[in-house]
Amino acid sequence: MTVQSSIEDTTEAIMATLASHNLSDEEKAEVTHIVSELLIKTVKKTTKHNMKTADNCCGPELDLAHQLREKMNLHRDALITNLKALR
Repeated sequence: MTVQSSIEDTTEAIMATLASHNLSDEEKAEVTHIVSELLIKTVKKTTKHNMKTADNCCGPELDLAHQLREKMNLHRDALITNLKALR
């Protein structure tokens, strides 16, 4: 999933929810949930791709690759925690 496809999916989901133009609190919560879930999915996939790239480019220097992986995991976890807090 690319960022662009996430944007398109999010837009389609929001437009479907907004069809009535009168959003209840439940509908607003659903929009927030949809956006949050799609962003979290994108962050996880991007992080996974970045970790694979780090492993590939740092081949002989595996310690550096592992350090990069740990740092990316920490940043990903912090971002996901912040996104979940927005719900």
